[in-house]
Amino acid sequence: MINERTKKSLRLKAQTRYRRVNRWSQGILGIFVEAIRSFSHARAAEGAASVAYYALFSLFPLLFFLVAIGSSVLKSQQVQQQVLAFVTEALPTARDLVQKNMEHMLEIRGTVGLVGTLGLAWSATAVFNALTHNINRAWRNAGGHNFLRGRLMALGIAGSLIGLLMILSLFFTTLFNLLPQFSVPLLGDVSIYRTWLWSILTRLIPWLLLYLTFLLLYWWIPNTTVKWSEAHWGALMATFAWEVNRATFTWYLNSGLARYQLIYGSLGVVVALMLWIYLSSLIALFGAHLSAAIAHHTRPKKEKKEGLARYQTYIKP
Repeated sequence: MINERTKKSLRLKAQTRYRRVNRWSQGILGIFVEAIRSFSHARAAEGAASVAYYALFSLFPLLFFLVAIGSSVLKSQQVQQQVLAFVTEALPTARDLVQKNMEHMLEIRGTVGLVGTLGLAWSATAVFNALTHNINRAWRNAGGHNFLRGRLMALGIAGSLIGLLMILSLFFTTLFNLLPQFSVPLLGDVSIYRTWLWSILTRLIPWLLLYLTFLLLYWWIPNTTVKWSEAHWGALMATFAWEVNRATFTWYLNSGLARYQLIYGSLGVVVALMLWIYLSSLIALFGAHLSAAIAHHTRPKKEKKEGLARYQTYIKP
């Protein structure tokens, strides 16, 4: 067995190597270690599970709300295309499930009045309320929101983010459909729309929209002051991790390795959807903890001490 003296010696060697690597990485290693500790201490994995749970019950009220609002401005076919495009980017496993219910939503949207629409919007904010609560816990100097304020903030986040993303998505879709009608030669007779540059540009737009979503979440939600630079790095990491997770999960489902239909039957799609939302929630929450860790390592020591007591009180179950 290893005695205490040997354990202490190994611990000191590990700490020395950690400090050396941390100095070599300009403090980046320390920031990630701090983010992982905070992520674990705040029980973010449990928080991601709660977000996935509420997301399942908020998904169709949210889609119905989008259809009801969007169809008052656009034609039904345009609304369906935009909502499906939005869902495909956010929830790649739910396209068929949403598409089956979309026509039914378009048929009954006229029977839902103003009060019913507002009720749907309130129900749809449950997932944003859970997301708001867990992102806020990442910050040591952030106090909690009361129930009414939390719900109103969730409603504002849902309306603002989804509205902004839908408008930007519609704008870029229209723009990319119109631009190829104009001749823009790049090299001689070769049109720019037939080059790899145009292909890369069209692929970067969804990444940009996703980055803006995370950036606004990490900057706006915490009940404290967050600098844009702190939110930026968390949003950048979350965007990259989200796309990697999306590509990996899509490959996993298409590879035949996943046997959800065999085990869960007709509920297989729902189980796959919940797993995807859970993994995505883990990424979103870790990005928030990374932003908070960056702030903890870069802000003055006085500001760190002032928020520590509030944080320790707030994270108690």
